[in-house]
Amino acid sequence: MFTNKGNTRTDSNLPALPEPAPQRRTAPGRAGIASIIANGVKITGTIDADGAELQVDGEIEGNVRGGSLTVGDTGMVKGDVVSESVTVHGRVEGSVRARKVMLARNAHVLGDIVHQSLSVEMGAVFEGQCRYLQDPLSQSGPGAPAQPQVMPTQDRSNAFGGGSSVFGEASNDDRMVSGVIVTGSN
Repeated sequence: MFTNKGNTRTDSNLPALPEPAPQRRTAPGRAGIASIIANGVKITGTIDADGAELQVDGEIEGNVRGGSLTVGDTGMVKGDVVSESVTVHGRVEGSVRARKVMLARNAHVLGDIVHQSLSVEMGAVFEGQCRYLQDPLSQSGPGAPAQPQVMPTQDRSNAFGGGSSVFGEASNDDRMVSGVIVTGSN
């Protein structure tokens, strides 16, 4: 349709093409692409993903810290996890501390969970204590598990009316151990 038939003229008044801009390297983990530990890969040691997204389909023996962690169906983490968001489809053996925790139907978690938001699908296995905190990442110590609180009998004697509790009559050596303590108010 458009041809340059017989026109051999070159126009020297055209502007020159700009030089290509030099390629800039982005900081690792900031590009929105997950770092993947593939099935069959085993890592021993601490992983600090510095706010990046991490997908574990292999095995990690050590603590994991990152912005977002997904443990895939074949994935396993044997250590404490501290992250903004944790989704478990596979197995975690250690404490989990995150703002948002989601346990999928085939998840298996052996350890305590400290969370701001927790969802557990039917079929997930969770063996440990869970504890809600408004800011679960603010407490010191990476992956510090939620410590149960021991409450002596005399401290809860009025909570359930005259020394009895939902577990029966209180005795002098009776102690309640729980991640959640319920008290009444008068």
